[in-house]
Amino acid sequence: MKSSQVLLIALVCAALGAALGAYVARREVTAASTPAAPSSTQAPQPPARIDAATSPEYLVLGNERISFESLRQRASRDPAFLQSLLQRYRNERDLAARGELLSLLNAVSGDEVLRFALSLAASTRPEDERDGLELLRAYSMDRPEVRQTLLAKLERGGDPQRMGELVAMLTPATMPSEDAAPVVAELAALARHPDPNLRAQAVLQLAQWDDGEQVEDLLHRAILDSSAEVRAKAIAGVQGSGIRSDRLKEALLAIAADPEASAADRGAATFALQEFRLNRAEYGIWRRAQAQSDEEGGEGR
Repeated sequence: MKSSQVLLIALVCAALGAALGAYVARREVTAASTPAAPSSTQAPQPPARIDAATSPEYLVLGNERISFESLRQRASRDPAFLQSLLQRYRNERDLAARGELLSLLNAVSGDEVLRFALSLAASTRPEDERDGLELLRAYSMDRPEVRQTLLAKLERGGDPQRMGELVAMLTPATMPSEDAAPVVAELAALARHPDPNLRAQAVLQLAQWDDGEQVEDLLHRAILDSSAEVRAKAIAGVQGSGIRSDRLKEALLAIAADPEASAADRGAATFALQEFRLNRAEYGIWRRAQAQSDEEGGEGR
């Protein structure tokens, strides 16, 4: 190995070790203009939601540009370095830098990051709670502490939009039925919530968690809901869950054949009916509804 390469590696390692005092920020591969600072009347914007598609290609630590993947690998195997990143997040006030740190921590995952995420989620500071919940997205619902944190927040109630975001985090996972039961019970309760958007989100999630009689009943009720969004989510829930019953089929056939129903409802019901066994008369209803849906689709193009 050339001496210049050895020197470069040494400099990179030194920069990594100095993470506590380094400024962490995203850099685009191509140069970009710096956005204007928000006016005093504008509220600061939260970091973008964390996902693999928005993770930066590299971060800057001190004067060194280090690949995101290199940082992730070191933080995964070096507990001291990971702790330095956690401390850096605690002290950082720049929203862009906090967003990059969260993206890196989310990619690292692990028990230490989980404990940190849970502590943030329990914070009374809205921004910390939000970031903690974003980190928790990296963890499966089979982790009791993650599941219980989300359920506790839902049980406290509050803003329906925020509750809908919590419901969306309840992604089904393989676990004992006794552990899943509290999630199913909470979603069943929220499927009757007065707010239609929250009700719709709960119906869709519930259909993924359980296929019992209770869920079939809720799906049937939701298909007949006054809210178009709830009806759409209920039909999607029927499609995705594999739950089949005569009364679900009858409700879908009624929508598909109803000239007063919206084109969206009739189209969704017609599509869902493809998964049901249909007798000759029911098949005739489905064929007419399918032809009407195809005609409306052609007119819309």
